[in-house]
Amino acid sequence: MFRRIFLLACLLAVTALSFSQGHVGSPYSRYGIGDVNANAQARNSSMGGVGYATPFMYDVNYKSPAGIGDIDTLTFIFNFGFDAGLRKYSISNPPTSKIKSDAELSQIAVGFACTKWWKMALGITPYSNVGYSIYSADNSFGIDKNYVYAGDGGLNKVFFSNAFNPIKDLSLGVGVSYLFGKIYHSNAIAFVNDTVGTYINSFCQKTFKISDVTFDVGLKYNIHIGEDNLRLGAYYGYNRDLNAKQTTLVYNTLASAATTLIDTIVSDTIVMKGKIGLPHTVGFGLCYTYRDKLSLAADFTLQNWKDSKFFGVCDSLNNSIGAALGAEFTPNRLSPKNLWESSSYRMGLFFNNSYISMDSGKLSVPDYGITFGVGFKPRHGKTVFNVTFQVGQRGSLKNDLVKETYFIVGVNLSLVDRWFVKSRID
Repeated sequence: MFRRIFLLACLLAVTALSFSQGHVGSPYSRYGIGDVNANAQARNSSMGGVGYATPFMYDVNYKSPAGIGDIDTLTFIFNFGFDAGLRKYSISNPPTSKIKSDAELSQIAVGFACTKWWKMALGITPYSNVGYSIYSADNSFGIDKNYVYAGDGGLNKVFFSNAFNPIKDLSLGVGVSYLFGKIYHSNAIAFVNDTVGTYINSFCQKTFKISDVTFDVGLKYNIHIGEDNLRLGAYYGYNRDLNAKQTTLVYNTLASAATTLIDTIVSDTIVMKGKIGLPHTVGFGLCYTYRDKLSLAADFTLQNWKDSKFFGVCDSLNNSIGAALGAEFTPNRLSPKNLWESSSYRMGLFFNNSYISMDSGKLSVPDYGITFGVGFKPRHGKTVFNVTFQVGQRGSLKNDLVKETYFIVGVNLSLVDRWFVKSRID
């Protein structure tokens, strides 16, 4: 057993070294640390993102460390997930739209019970994504030129969660996470149609290398109502300022030969240490389960991004509020022959008043959508194959904003094995 745990831990370590962001990103990833992922497993995602109070006996629910307290005491769980999406970006002036695609590993995680009262989980998942490229044409003074703004990279999250069950129906969770990665921001002035080298292009690139730890805690309590259950959940994420290093490179090239470097103003060996702020997060959730067939859940999340600073500078961020509703229906979990009866059918709604603030805080960028999915369970065993779909919109065409419409497909496999049963020979 412990040999298998060790091998899986090595797999996670190797994955952490090779994990990379696959999202194309959007213009809104220009702010803060980029697009912050919902930190949800496939089952969460197909139910609108709920997870503070929903039961997860055969999945690793890492939205709150208290969530892994539901793991069955005799099983070992291995989760593997993959996401792919299509995104359409539109602006009103001039009327323009563009479609892009992206794909990435969404999670690798393991969960198991150390004792009947102590459950543990560890894994890796993308935490944020940066990916944008913005061009602004200008011909002031009769000179054609482009202002170029671009970004790339993001952060990954390695998490280690523990849940304790001091009394029946109560789960207390404590987690520690390691965030690491690089974020690149660059801007440039590039002159157009300069064949004789009259002008000089100017480029500036800043690289932020981030590595630090964060902490979170969670609580979940189950209230029995006859054959039904009402679960209450609470979450707090203590996301202190992250240690980071900034490297700045500024250089010039001839406009007639953009690849010819003629001057380096700031060397890339110059490094400045600083802090990148993350918000404190507070979440509440409830889930009502009827006869172990129908679950209805709701989550509410608050984050104080307004006080977060990027190397001492506030970056057009505002406090965010998120709400999610989700439902799951399973006709007959114990059906040994009928796949459709033993499968789980899910749907949900979500709305987030995004942390991105435009026009000095006067404009917000809402993000909302619907989700649905299916969890297929084979006739024998507890392994589940999950498929989830998300359709949403961020921003709008009003006030010269960018409207982002997206469609995301997620595939997740939860491998469940009974590793903690001693073999017996008659």
